[in-house]
Amino acid sequence: MNNQNNNESSMVDVVKREGISAVWLVPFIALLFGAWLLIKAVSERGEFITIEFDNANGIVVGKTEVRYKGLTIGVVKDVEVSDDLQNVIVEIEMISESADSLTDETQFWFVTADVSFQGVTGLDTLLSGSYINMQPDSDRTGKRQRHFVALKEPPSLSQETPGLHITLSADNLGSIGKNSPISYKQIKVGYVDGHSYDENTEMVNIHAFIEPEYAHLVKENSRFWNASGFQITGSLTSGVKLTTESLASIVAGGIAFDNSTFEPEMAIAQNGQKYDLFDDFEDAEMGHKIELMLGWNSELDIGAPIVYQGITLGRIYDFAKIDPETRKIRAIAKINPRVSPYLTSDSQFFVETPSLDLGGVTNMHRLLTGSHIGFRPSQEGTPQLKFKVYGQKPPYHYSEPGLHLVLESSDVQSLRRGAAIFYKQQQVGTVQAIENIGPNQFLVHIHVREDYQSYVTKDSRFWNASGFKVTGGLQAFDVEAQSIQSILKGGIAFDEGKKANAGSPENGDRFTLFERKEFAEQRLPLELVVATAKDVRKGTRIMYRGEEIGSIHAITHQGGRAYLTAGLLPQFEFVLRDQTQFWLVQANVSLNGLTDTEALFGGDYFTLNAGAGDPANSFAATLTPPAKHHSADGLQLKISAQSGSVVNPGSPISYRGISVGQVDNVSLDSDGSDVFINITIDDKYRHLVSAYSRFYNASGVTVSGSFANFTMKTESADAVLTGGISFFTPEQSNGDTPLNEGDLFTLFDNVEHARNAGVAITIDFNEVAGLRSSMKIKYKDQPIGIVERLVFNEETYGAQAIAYLKDTGRGFAVEGTKFWLTEPELGLVGSRNVGAILGGGYISVLPGSGQTKTEFKAEDSAPVVEQLPYGLNVKLTTDRLGSVRIGNPVLYRQIKVGQVIGVDLGDAANTVNIFVNIQDRYANLVKTRSVFWNTSGLSIDAGIFSGVQIDSESVETMLSGGVAFATPEPTEDEPLITVDQGHGFTLQQEFDSEWYEWAPEIELEK
Repeated sequence: MNNQNNNESSMVDVVKREGISAVWLVPFIALLFGAWLLIKAVSERGEFITIEFDNANGIVVGKTEVRYKGLTIGVVKDVEVSDDLQNVIVEIEMISESADSLTDETQFWFVTADVSFQGVTGLDTLLSGSYINMQPDSDRTGKRQRHFVALKEPPSLSQETPGLHITLSADNLGSIGKNSPISYKQIKVGYVDGHSYDENTEMVNIHAFIEPEYAHLVKENSRFWNASGFQITGSLTSGVKLTTESLASIVAGGIAFDNSTFEPEMAIAQNGQKYDLFDDFEDAEMGHKIELMLGWNSELDIGAPIVYQGITLGRIYDFAKIDPETRKIRAIAKINPRVSPYLTSDSQFFVETPSLDLGGVTNMHRLLTGSHIGFRPSQEGTPQLKFKVYGQKPPYHYSEPGLHLVLESSDVQSLRRGAAIFYKQQQVGTVQAIENIGPNQFLVHIHVREDYQSYVTKDSRFWNASGFKVTGGLQAFDVEAQSIQSILKGGIAFDEGKKANAGSPENGDRFTLFERKEFAEQRLPLELVVATAKDVRKGTRIMYRGEEIGSIHAITHQGGRAYLTAGLLPQFEFVLRDQTQFWLVQANVSLNGLTDTEALFGGDYFTLNAGAGDPANSFAATLTPPAKHHSADGLQLKISAQSGSVVNPGSPISYRGISVGQVDNVSLDSDGSDVFINITIDDKYRHLVSAYSRFYNASGVTVSGSFANFTMKTESADAVLTGGISFFTPEQSNGDTPLNEGDLFTLFDNVEHARNAGVAITIDFNEVAGLRSSMKIKYKDQPIGIVERLVFNEETYGAQAIAYLKDTGRGFAVEGTKFWLTEPELGLVGSRNVGAILGGGYISVLPGSGQTKTEFKAEDSAPVVEQLPYGLNVKLTTDRLGSVRIGNPVLYRQIKVGQVIGVDLGDAANTVNIFVNIQDRYANLVKTRSVFWNTSGLSIDAGIFSGVQIDSESVETMLSGGVAFATPEPTEDEPLITVDQGHGFTLQQEFDSEWYEWAPEIELEK
């Protein structure tokens, strides 16, 4: 069965078909695809061109691209060397769409990264590689071309590029290059597109481009200047100034421009407009040309500034002609156009040359920069552009704004033309000219600026302010000068005058020029007549109570006498009365000392006694102090002194440091035993003096005190050397005592003695050790008096202390008062009066009561104090004192509640009484059953089995001694009873430990 099936399946019927086989479709389709590729390749084939370069640096076949506006439009296919081996030929395949733009107007250049001072270009090539840039023939007006020569740098912008295209003309290019920024008010508004050289004009043409949004800023009259780098300008007066447009212009160069603010605004610039490029901003600003005729010795050079009021308005630009025959130099200058309206026939130009000599310094700020041309503008006259330059500054015309005056003087000293005029140390004008019209006769022409002419009145005083002046007294001195300029060059100063509504002067008015400020201020005329002027000179002072009120201005001689012309300050007009007395004070130096140190240090001077009477201005002056008229103003007093060397006629009388009078004269009494000092107290101060006033010597320095506390006093530095008297008036309680003219007072040696001179007492001491003069008298450590001197008893022993009690200590000069010497005590059991170790001992006092008493016997030791007026006073009795001392503490439960105030023997001398004071707050702690014991030292209790026990109330009582007490608990049978003042207790020497256990509750005083 199976075999039959196999045979059937092996039999196949073959049928033969007619036509082309489908297999042939494959090669046919491949043929069609190849044809399509061929057609596509032919149709997409680019335009081949060649470009000639200097070298092939950076050009890579198959990689370097040709770009237009950042798009790739071609690629380098081949590079080969030209036939002459001078250049390279680069074959490039361009896209077919660029074929119509490839004409003779098309330009190519190579772009690669470039870093220079002008900036960084081609920065994008650092990542994408160098490329060839193309500028096509956009209008397609050129002829078809397939070979090109590459540009060495990018081409200039087309005039069709939106924005403003202008040309700047300059003598040289400087540091300006392509792409240098152009700025307006330091904002970049454009850049330099390129530059070229014009052989016809021999100028460099700089092609500039302004961005469209800034094109309207450029006007027809705009000024452009080279802003490259930075500019340093400066002077001695204005310092150093650094100017630059921007950091970019410093590095790469740049151009700036601006428009005039004082000229009419003109139309906006158009493409192709030409401008001059100035060298710098200052050159651009000085754009107005004028012609100056210079003298042969003007010593000016190109660049010399033209200055007005310190402001540079222009500079010499060039010299047009130098003529040795006429000895003239014609210079061309550029000046700021702002001043063109002031360039008239009345305008003045002049040379100002710096100079340095012993007479002073002129134009010091120009010492380094050299001479310059000064300028005086004027609107008077006719406009002109040619001017004569004067060799020096000419005087102002009276038509010049300001005040023109003439000063008359007999000596101009160091004044020079150009010297300053000062008002309150501020310069307000200058000296214009100095004219000598005869022997000792000068006219000084001055000009005060318009802003300050109102300061000058018809009552103004002018003085020579040249150099400097040292003035002052023994207290201090001043160095006065108007300015450094006036020290070196000289100057004049003035004031407004003293008269109200004095009126204003006119141009040409004349004033007196005083020799110095003091003479000008001394407006009151005065004449002194003396027998001889041997010791008088111009400038000799007139003093009144230590103050300079005038001086001698001139000295003339006539008929064997000297006439002194002087002046006084207006505020001292009251001394010009016919009874006023003047005399000359001279220093007298001898072995005995000085009679007037004011005259020694400041020179001889005149002083005066102000008198009454009718007004006068001529006086006869003497060489010695005259006797004062009794009718003179003021309170006339007489002071008795041991010596007359402490003061001089004219020395001040002071009260609390204020001068209230003066010494009139010093004389001996009839028998020569006393010196009388006649003084005058001003009427307005006479109420300060009473019958109780005390006058003391205020000359020199008073040192009082001790090592612990000392005082050095002086009334004033003048009084140290020139002498003086001061006084004070203590308060009195017994009514006013009349004070009459001529009353006599005593002069105390110093203020300490004067203040302690309330009551004079004597104290007799048995012991003189520790006593000294000037020792203080104290009550409860407060000084109430002082020992004036000690009188020793040569026949017996001891000494008598003559002392003064202060006014506050008058109450101690009574019966019962006790005095004793207190000195420091040091010891192991206690120290007392430790403060006296440095300050020295003193006399202590215990007040008494009764009648007034001035003679006392000192206690040999401090009296026993049994009670104090406060607290609770109790008495403790014991067999011996032990280490208890006055001042030891009294303790309750180890708290100090009082102290030992006194110790003494009992009436029978068999016991010791210890007086204790308990503070008011703790007085209630002491009861009748209280127990007192001696706490001095320490208690030691020892045993074989109990050991050693050391007990002490406190460290203080262990060392210095003390007393303690305790109060027991109250009971019904024995209540606690308060004690009275003076209650007595027995002081226990042995301590019972049971007492420590007592702790009653007792309310304390609040």
